Amino acid sequence: MKILNGFLFLGLLLSIISCGGSNNEQDKDGKKLDRRTEIRLMQYKVEGKKLYQLHCANCHQENGEGLARLYPRLAGSDYLLNDLPRAACIIKYGQSDTITVNGVEFNQVMPGVPTLTPIEVAEILTYVSNSWGNEAGISSTRDVSKWLDDCKR
Repeated sequence: MKILNGFLFLGLLLSIISCGGSNNEQDKDGKKLDRRTEIRLMQYKVEGKKLYQLHCANCHQENGEGLARLYPRLAGSDYLLNDLPRAACIIKYGQSDTITVNGVEFNQVMPGVPTLTPIEVAEILTYVSNSWGNEAGISSTRDVSKWLDDCKR
């Protein structure tokens, strides 16, 4: 089933490209993305949303707004967008320190998901950093692999 979904997604992307779909995606500096990066960004966002719903939405909510003072918001989160390498480490390995997100302190432990692969972390990170008004561009698997190797555990 997963393979079939992948082929359907790939077919859709190829249809968009062959029909001359517009290249409206931009990187974090406002430059237009090349076609390959635009497709990868779209793919990461689709796969990242599925992984987010499975691993993250229970606490951070479907809309990324978190839950009061228990779980921080990801939508418009200064904490998330200021340090994507740290965010990658938190997704995989969790966090137990008190953090401040948009001026609000949170001290709940966030469990990581150590079984996630670097590409899955990249997909989740790309999804959350490009949803709900966030615009950080793609977090490549290469970058995320390096960030995860550098995590302080």
